[in-house]
Amino acid sequence: MTETESILDTLLAALLLSEEGLDRQALVEMVTSLHPQSDCTEALDELLRAGWGPLECREQGGKIQLRLRQRYLALLPLLGRDVVRPLRKALLETLAIIAYEQPITRPEIEHWRGVSVATGLLQQLQELGWIEIKGYREGPGRPALWGTTREFLRHFDLPSLEALPLPDERNSS
Repeated sequence: MTETESILDTLLAALLLSEEGLDRQALVEMVTSLHPQSDCTEALDELLRAGWGPLECREQGGKIQLRLRQRYLALLPLLGRDVVRPLRKALLETLAIIAYEQPITRPEIEHWRGVSVATGLLQQLQELGWIEIKGYREGPGRPALWGTTREFLRHFDLPSLEALPLPDERNSS
């Protein structure tokens, strides 16, 4: 086995063992501790660019993660695993408002949507791990300020919030 193959194996093993992914600096330090005479950044950049076999390597929300390429998700039902169901329109609208306007309060979300936001809607987004309370606004009642999470970035394949596509309204100005 060549040194490059050994570095690649170490990168893959570290990423497979980490549930949340690893930030670039921590990953480089970890691999360098096992391969002190080598520079693993080139192998890491290649892994991010091309992936490895059925795996793709993505940098999202400051963390590098390995995951299965999209085309292999068709295996899920054959393995008896649940297929992801499409999200309800109200859930997606609420999530989009939070993503673009965060930090945002529930009354502000309702203003943007033009309808009231059911508590279950925010709970469902929390259970999915896509939103969380980021703080509380000063003022009467101290309403919660909602924002997206790292899991939101991972799920929607975004490296950061800056990668959100521009909505038509903002694009035209």
